[in-house]
Amino acid sequence: MPEDEEKADLLRLTTPYRLLAGIALGTAVCVSTARLAAQEYCVSCTEPPALYRCIIEGARPGGSQPLQMLCITAMAKEGQHATCGVKGGTVFDCNGPVKRIPWAAYNEPGPGQEQTKAPAAQPPIQDPNAPPATVEEMAKRANQKSAEQAKALGQSVGDATKKTWNCIASLFTKCGE
Repeated sequence: MPEDEEKADLLRLTTPYRLLAGIALGTAVCVSTARLAAQEYCVSCTEPPALYRCIIEGARPGGSQPLQMLCITAMAKEGQHATCGVKGGTVFDCNGPVKRIPWAAYNEPGPGQEQTKAPAAQPPIQDPNAPPATVEEMAKRANQKSAEQAKALGQSVGDATKKTWNCIASLFTKCGE
């Protein structure tokens, strides 16, 4: 078979795969673009029990709260539920009514309003001899104590090195000081 015919056969075989790859890439771009514009979660609530398909329209990263929390908070408030949470699985398995939430209404100040942050609460001052209240506090204390010990060790090694150097530099006449 001549070389030109082999190239033509190869081109005929790869063209459908190139087309499929292009379609797949285009679909991926469209889906990712659509996901930037809207984000969906299946939210399950209790007291009274309910299931919602929550769609956050115009969702963007960098809001004042995570997108899941936005849905949970909005559904709990709107339905006057005791608790709500994001249900596992896909939103396509969610059999609840669709509830749409505008992202901008929860994450950007309105006209004439300023977005204010509450001052950060200062942690209560605890007795350093009291046992730690949380695992995080225990880890922080352990890290702090390790750092203090490492600094003390570095200081004593530095002092010993300085004394040794002075002893050698004085040709062993100042070794006992």
